[in-house]
Amino acid sequence: MLAVVALNMGGPDSPAAVEPFLRNLFSDPDIIQLRWARPVQPILARFIAHRRATFSRAAYAQIGGRSPIREESTAQVQAVVAAMAASGVVAKPYLAMSYWHPFPAETVAAMQADGITRALLLPLYPHRSRTTSGSAFRTIESALKRASIVTARIEGYATNPGYLDALCDRIGEAAGQLPELERATAPVLFSAHGLPEAYIRRGDPYLGDIRATVAAVTQRLCLESRAHLAFQSRVGRQRWLGPTTEEALDALAAAGQRAVVVVPVSFTGEHLETLQEIDILYRERAAARGITSFARARAVGCHPAFVSGLAGLLITAARDHGWV
Repeated sequence: MLAVVALNMGGPDSPAAVEPFLRNLFSDPDIIQLRWARPVQPILARFIAHRRATFSRAAYAQIGGRSPIREESTAQVQAVVAAMAASGVVAKPYLAMSYWHPFPAETVAAMQADGITRALLLPLYPHRSRTTSGSAFRTIESALKRASIVTARIEGYATNPGYLDALCDRIGEAAGQLPELERATAPVLFSAHGLPEAYIRRGDPYLGDIRATVAAVTQRLCLESRAHLAFQSRVGRQRWLGPTTEEALDALAAAGQRAVVVVPVSFTGEHLETLQEIDILYRERAAARGITSFARARAVGCHPAFVSGLAGLLITAARDHGWV
């Protein structure tokens, strides 16, 4: 029996889950790459999680006290499996989260109970990175070591046509929220999750993949100089990719722009970074600096083009392995 396992980071499902979720996140050696200082990471993770918990709980309180990522990711993998079935490829959907339930070990146990023998691993991260898809593959494959389940990976899909179609459609929807006179000229600010510059210097492909997506969408929509790329959600004191989304909004306002479309380019579903960081914090910052029309493109979610694109990638992988 064939499975599709969607991989994502997870998120706290209650205020009480915030601190243990953060502890799991900061314990990941692919997220915080201490290298020679790796033995002290569990201690450091507890310290950071405890220190940030109050701030993070307040942030989650602004979006209902919990992350919607589990429900969002479940809906996505179910939609993808349904699209595969429409093309004659039958699979069973599963979800594995890196830092909160369902953890990879829980997912593997469920697959074993269901008699799964083959699994297609689908990261809900379009852009390859050791910190996201790399970490997710490592944890699920570790959980699979004692299971008789053969796997195949979908490595990344930064320029997959279905993903690009969905992004372009979401941008069009958002632009339609602006005053009519602003729609054709407003800057489009692509906001990607940040990453320390040191990780890129060590060969992480993330920045190249992000730039490929932005370039492809810019070309499709003829955005030219209206397209801007910035990075959000930095943590810690080391140098991160820039400019930050806040800096980019400030620069647009200083240049006299009064409308903007913000696109969460590295997020396929809605969660804290879109619903609180962009929708609340960045919207307030933009307004304080004179940007009177702020539109945010929805995450691609279960957009039919995105779902179809992922289904196509999975069907091709299954056929390449002789599974269908």
